[in-house]
Amino acid sequence: MAADSGLVSALCLLDLTAAFDTVNHDLLLLRLEQQFGLRGVTLLCFSSYLSGRSYRVWFAGAASRTVHIICSVPQGSVLGLRL
Repeated sequence: MAADSGLVSALCLLDLTAAFDTVNHDLLLLRLEQQFGLRGVTLLCFSSYLSGRSYRVWFAGAASRTVHIICSVPQGSVLGLRL
């Protein structure tokens, strides 16, 4: 009979697939300004890139309501990975 060694194992799984869906635009812009020194036109370009986004789904000739996006980084874009 084997002696019990008293070891306990734990497993922690993190799902980061939706991590970019929770990025707050204001906080991201503030960080780009304070930590990376972006200012002026460059910061305005990032602000424009993130703001004013919305989406709507069309299926079988019918459209869903328009959803205005207030957080997240656009996925599938070149800048999305950098932000």
